[in-house]
Amino acid sequence: MATLSPKFLVFDSNKGSKGEHGELIYCPSKNANVQWPKTSRRGRPRKEESLRSSKYLLREAENSSKQRYGFVECSDGQRPSDSNTRKFVRSHVMRDYRQQKRVLRGVPVGSEGDEAMAVTEPEIPSIQTPERWRWDPFESFPIKMLPYMQDLLYLYISTATEYLYPIEAYWGFNPSRDVWVPLALTDPVLLNSVLFTSEQFLARMTGKKECPLAINHLTQTIQILNERLRDPSQQISDPTIAAVTGLALTEQSSGNHENWRIHMEGIKRMVEMRGGLSTFESNSILYDKLCRADICGAIRTLSKPYLQMEIRRVYPSDLEEGNDKERTLAPGFKAIHDDHEFDPDLFDILCTVHAVTQDINTVNPPKSESIPLQLRKRIRSVQYGLLSIEDDDTGRSGDKFLEACRLGALLYVGIIQNEFRIWPVSHQLLWQLNSCLQKESFTTDAMRSLRLWVMFLASSLMLNPVDESWVLYSIAEEASHLSIRNWCDAKLLLETFAWAGKAQDRTGRDTWDAAVKIQRSS
Repeated sequence: MATLSPKFLVFDSNKGSKGEHGELIYCPSKNANVQWPKTSRRGRPRKEESLRSSKYLLREAENSSKQRYGFVECSDGQRPSDSNTRKFVRSHVMRDYRQQKRVLRGVPVGSEGDEAMAVTEPEIPSIQTPERWRWDPFESFPIKMLPYMQDLLYLYISTATEYLYPIEAYWGFNPSRDVWVPLALTDPVLLNSVLFTSEQFLARMTGKKECPLAINHLTQTIQILNERLRDPSQQISDPTIAAVTGLALTEQSSGNHENWRIHMEGIKRMVEMRGGLSTFESNSILYDKLCRADICGAIRTLSKPYLQMEIRRVYPSDLEEGNDKERTLAPGFKAIHDDHEFDPDLFDILCTVHAVTQDINTVNPPKSESIPLQLRKRIRSVQYGLLSIEDDDTGRSGDKFLEACRLGALLYVGIIQNEFRIWPVSHQLLWQLNSCLQKESFTTDAMRSLRLWVMFLASSLMLNPVDESWVLYSIAEEASHLSIRNWCDAKLLLETFAWAGKAQDRTGRDTWDAAVKIQRSS
């Protein structure tokens, strides 16, 4: 049981983290010494106990209480004044340390004697899991840990992860908790990078300015990175690349696009030194983080990514192993393809979007790490493919709807990953949307349906009042042309293109209600 007093943190070595009946025992302190709780003896009293001195009984009760506790730490930095207490603290700290060592070796905790002590102590594992953070709090972390850092790490593996990894969360997988934080606890540059990211996320969520602690962690990260870049053995290690990637993502999400460019130039060189992006495919989490950092800035300017990804054909669904999935378009895209044939690259991309949508809409998905990682890989192939399409391929006169397909697919795969809730939307992207969605280019019902779908996607972005009014008015106008009278009919049409109900239904319904309100007031 862990109990907190004004001065001391006390752990019960017999009961572990869960005490008897879950009760808390508060140990007050006086002059930096623990006032140990008295224990009551069970059973019949000893003979002639009434004849024993009260001083002897008090000392016996105190010693009995002390034996129940395995670890004591002064929380205010003062050393206990009593030499016996200091000796007791040191002995119990070392006993707890040796006990954890035996646990790591697989030796039973109760093992005693020379045979148990003669076992050679192995090296501490390179990656600590969150459950083992408390095992050895003495000099086991790459930087000096302070209380506020624990809060930041908890924020990173909880609230921040809901934004960063919504797809993985749907399959019960938390990369921040299971991969990034344990790895960061073994590497100073990655740990400082994670703390900086968490500080920036907190500042953005609360609307506060960048705090000095965030700047300090950024400074420490850059300082250690510069030292590593002079060391060939560490300059392209996984933690180093992950740290720079985290900085690039954080700078872009904060609107510092030029800093993102600087980091991406460095990432590009490190990836090339490792042999290219494909060499990271065995490490799916780091591979996806590299792609995410690359794409987040490329979407802002609709430019080609820095890294070169091998664009593959549509992957079979991981939820239907052994069953070759037919390469099909969603009904809405198929209607447009029948009238205006898509080029092969765009056709394959839209087939992949349809396959991803089917998997995203899986009801009660099983817990899995591999399925969301494969989904991410397919989504990244869509994003790289769409950003690699030349403007001339979709910007020809009369082919504005092809550009609408491309931008719509980019918006959709970004929305289902929460990326537009993290990254600021650029004026260039909004201008491109406005340019290709002029209603004069959408004359048939199939094209009007496409325009309505893209407008609903655009409504999920953070828009200024003018753009928001234009989007809502366009939705009301197209719904009227297509004789859509309620949200259920609108959702059925959206699902003929690509629509993830879990991620989009709430905002979609709010958008529909707002569009109906505008239509009634006009």
